[in-house]
Amino acid sequence: MPLRLSNRGHLSMTFFRPTIDRLRIEAFRGFRDAREFDLSASAVVVTGPNGTGKTSFFDALQWVLLGKIERLEVLRSRRNAEYVVNQYRIGRKASVEMDLSLAAGQVLLRRTGDQGGSTLELSRRGEPPMFGEDAEAELRRILLPNSELSLQSALTTSGLMQQDVLRSVLEAKPTERYRQLSTVLGLSVLEDFEDATKSAAKQASEREEQVRSEHSKLSVALKQAQDRLETAQAKLASRPQIEAVRDEVIERLRATPSGVFFSDAGVNLELLDDVRLAATAFGRAADQVDSAHALVRGAFQLREGLGESPTSDTIDALREEVERSKAAKNAAEALRGAAQSQLNAARLTAADVAKLAALAIPMLSDDCPVCRQRIDRKHVERELIQRAEATGTLLELENTFIQRANDFSEASTAAAEASDALAAAEQQAERWHASSAAVLAATGAVEALAAEIPFVRFDHYNTDFFGAVAGQVSEYLRGARRILHDLLETLDRQSDQSAIERAVAERTSLQMALAAAGKQLATETARCQKLKALFEKTLEARVVVTEERLGSIQPLVADIFRRLDPHPAFKTIEFELDTYYRRGTTSPMVIDQVEGISAEPLLIFSTSQANIVALSYFIAMSLSMEGNGLPFLMLDDPVQSMDDVNVLGFADLCRHLRMRRQLIVSTHERRLSGLLERKLAPRAEGSRTKIIRFTGWDRSGPTVDERDVGGQMLEDPIRVLRRAI
Repeated sequence: MPLRLSNRGHLSMTFFRPTIDRLRIEAFRGFRDAREFDLSASAVVVTGPNGTGKTSFFDALQWVLLGKIERLEVLRSRRNAEYVVNQYRIGRKASVEMDLSLAAGQVLLRRTGDQGGSTLELSRRGEPPMFGEDAEAELRRILLPNSELSLQSALTTSGLMQQDVLRSVLEAKPTERYRQLSTVLGLSVLEDFEDATKSAAKQASEREEQVRSEHSKLSVALKQAQDRLETAQAKLASRPQIEAVRDEVIERLRATPSGVFFSDAGVNLELLDDVRLAATAFGRAADQVDSAHALVRGAFQLREGLGESPTSDTIDALREEVERSKAAKNAAEALRGAAQSQLNAARLTAADVAKLAALAIPMLSDDCPVCRQRIDRKHVERELIQRAEATGTLLELENTFIQRANDFSEASTAAAEASDALAAAEQQAERWHASSAAVLAATGAVEALAAEIPFVRFDHYNTDFFGAVAGQVSEYLRGARRILHDLLETLDRQSDQSAIERAVAERTSLQMALAAAGKQLATETARCQKLKALFEKTLEARVVVTEERLGSIQPLVADIFRRLDPHPAFKTIEFELDTYYRRGTTSPMVIDQVEGISAEPLLIFSTSQANIVALSYFIAMSLSMEGNGLPFLMLDDPVQSMDDVNVLGFADLCRHLRMRRQLIVSTHERRLSGLLERKLAPRAEGSRTKIIRFTGWDRSGPTVDERDVGGQMLEDPIRVLRRAI
């Protein structure tokens, strides 16, 4: 049955029991110091000028329930910009508490945190508190016990409408709006079925594509197998006569280089395996010849330009000469050292004499005591020093040292020459030894060929002869291996026949697999088509059912819209449902019933008129959820730019809303707050209306006055009537 609003009649209860009893805010947004609000009333009017904290009040309600404020998150220019904690309390955590009265009992919520994250604590009397994700899940369960909506979806579409997101539902994409509306109308099961059929159709399509790909691969594989069969058959048909080929091979094996001959006694070419062994033997023989040839070339290179080999007597004589020259060098070095010491001692003695003479000169008088002539002291000093240094002994010692030094130089030269001669002789002897070893190894390798290669014989097995013919022999052996491989291909008739048999078996197997894949592909294609048809029918059915359910609340939306009366001509609002690219869509349309014209409100309405459309949609969504929705409705300054008629209609509407939900509404306009105070005055026992007036703001936070509204029991309330479709 559809719902509509009425002003006639009475209800046994004219107010909704409050759900939110208390709100405490500290260090959050505009609140520096702790502030507690009593909200235990069926209607709460929050009023005051702009900039006094009303929006922070509603932000606190949203943050304690959801842990985030999306409209502020998108406005940050920096990721670390703090928008939760009060700017005068940076460095500590914001805190918001809320007391809830629910059917399950009293519940205390406490959320603490900052822009980086928050933690929720949920407490019940007599039970241990819950924290974090457990508390978030429990909060959704107790607030929405009969709904599959998430708490965020329920709050943003039918619980809390803030002025900054007033028209978000109108500006949402049609598919998102359709999904929201379908869920709110209780069609989540149908939505799940649609998703399931869509997923099944997608999986069937993927399976069909996979089977189609396998079918295509099998077709390609069958074509390749057929090609291999035809190739093997053609190869077998083109084989030459075996005997003719064998005779030709033997003739070519007998065509050996000069000095070498082929012994057919060591080679059998009758059977396939014999030919294979012969080809392997010729290849191995070629490697052995190359190895021996490398040893022979190395020996020749070592012997080239080597000269005569020194005898052991010559080396012994050179060693004795080295010992004699070293002894002579050591003796000459000792004599040179002794002469150097004697010369140094004589020079020290002469220096001492010269110093004594120099000391005696100052003692002489100015005149000679014998001849009375004038004495030249400096001349006398130079003469004495020269005479002291030029003594015969000193000159003799200097000559001796020079002679001993020359003797030592000659002895050193002789010792070095003797050592060089010995080293050259020893090096020559080592080269001769290495050359002899290389010749011996090469000779052994050549002689070993006689036993290792029985099917090819040489006239001589020595290094000189082998070095001359080795290159031609290696080329002959490798050529023989090639012609033996050719003979293998000719003899391999049996392998060709086996290849044909394998190709036939493979073709048969692929033909069977391809036939099975074709049947499977036909099955999967039919299943995919059926599931796609089922999904399309499900989508169409969902649109029909959603349209029927939407039609049940359409009178309520229309009643709310008419009461607010935003436009002189477009007085009706409806929602159009459609399917676009296999997805359900819904769009709001306003209608001039007199002229039969409809249009999108965002395109033709002013801002205030479009706000009324959003407000009508929001309130209808909330009321249509009945007991499946949130037990409160919070409206943050919803009547901006409304004229007097719209404001009066909104105030009258609020009288009805308080009967269905706990109503918390804010406004910055004093005329509306006064009107709401009168319209929402208590009209039944136990009913309570609360006025919270934000009077100003300073660094400590908002200044607030709270009071209750006196009762007025004479006026009749607005109520909801049900009528048949």
